[in-house]
Amino acid sequence: MNRVGVIANPARPVIAGLIPELVRLVSSRSGKPTLSADLAATVGEEEGRGECVIVDSDDRAVEDVDWVIAIGGDGTLLKTARLVGASGTPILGVNSGKLGFMMQTTPGDLEDALERVFDGRFTLDKRLVLQGRIANGTFSALNDIVIDKGAICRVIELGIYVNDEYVNNVMADGLIVSTPTGSTAYSLAAGGPILAPDMEAMVVSPICPHTLSNRAMVLAARDRIRIEVRADHPDLLLTVDGQENVVIQSGCTVELCRADHTIHLIRFTDRSFYDVLRTKLKWGER
Repeated sequence: MNRVGVIANPARPVIAGLIPELVRLVSSRSGKPTLSADLAATVGEEEGRGECVIVDSDDRAVEDVDWVIAIGGDGTLLKTARLVGASGTPILGVNSGKLGFMMQTTPGDLEDALERVFDGRFTLDKRLVLQGRIANGTFSALNDIVIDKGAICRVIELGIYVNDEYVNNVMADGLIVSTPTGSTAYSLAAGGPILAPDMEAMVVSPICPHTLSNRAMVLAARDRIRIEVRADHPDLLLTVDGQENVVIQSGCTVELCRADHTIHLIRFTDRSFYDVLRTKLKWGER
C-alpha cells in the first residue's frame, strides 16, 4: 500500500496543523500522499509538499489509491465513503471532530495507526450500503436514507411495503431507513435499536409517529422496501447520509434495498464495537 488518498476539511485549524505531520509520516514509509490542492496548501515545501501528489478535487484524491485517510468527524467519513463508492478502497477514519463514532483512531495515535496499516496489522470491516431509487435518480448511503416533512410543521403519511407486501401506513414527521452502521446515528435518536455493524439487516424507524404503536422494525438485508409518500403540502425532503438533500413531492415512491457493493473500513483488532459503544455513549459512567 503506497499511494494514500487524504480527505479532510482544510478550513479547520486542527487540520492545517495535522496535514504536514501526516505527509511526513506517510512519506517516511515510502508512501505517496494524494491531496486536493486546497489541502496541499497547508503543507510547505520544507514540510514535504514535494512528496505529495496534488490533484484538483477530493474526487480525484481517492482515484487510483491503495487506501484513504479520512480526517474529521463521522460526516467526513460519510463523505469519503460516497467518494470511494463501489471501488472497495479501504478507509481509515481519524477523529478530529466531536463524537467520531465510526472513526478508528485519533490524531494523537496517528503515527501508531499508520504503522499498523503499512505493516498490514489491521482487519477490514465490510459495511452494508443502502441503495435508493426515486423516479429521477438513484443514490446510496452508508448510514441512512431519511424522508422528512420538510419546512412545514405537519405530519406526512408513509405507506410501507416490504417485498411488495403492504405492512403499514405511518403518520409521522418522517421515516429513517438505516444500515447497521447508521443504527447508532439518527435512527438511535428516533428510538431505533443498536445493531452490530456486521449484521445483515436494515432498520425502519418512524420519526415522531402520530400513533405510539408505530415502532422501529428490523428487516432482513435481502428485503426490498417501498415507501409511498403522501402529504397535503409540497417540497418534502429525502436526505442521504445527512450529506445530500433531494426535494420530493407528495405521491413520490421511494424504493430501497441493499446495494451491490460494500464500504471497507480499516479496523484494529484491539478496539471492538463494544469498546466504542462504552466510550462514545459513556455507558457505565455515573
